[in-house]
Amino acid sequence: MSDIGIFSGLSGTILVLAILGAPGLPLGAIAGALLWRRHRIGGAALGAAIGFGLWLLGWLYFSDNL
Repeated sequence: MSDIGIFSGLSGTILVLAILGAPGLPLGAIAGALLWRRHRIGGAALGAAIGFGLWLLGWLYFSDNL
């Protein structure tokens, strides 16, 4: 029995990318809330998005998949 086809669709790909970039969400949210003190919620949301993207790009770069 093979499990190769488990993540063959778009939803599986999105799930894998979300798992790989997830550590950047809280790190970016904390940094964004601390750096943009006047708008903590907006800073946290922006920081989470940037942290997610940077973490995912870093993972792809250092794992030689990019």
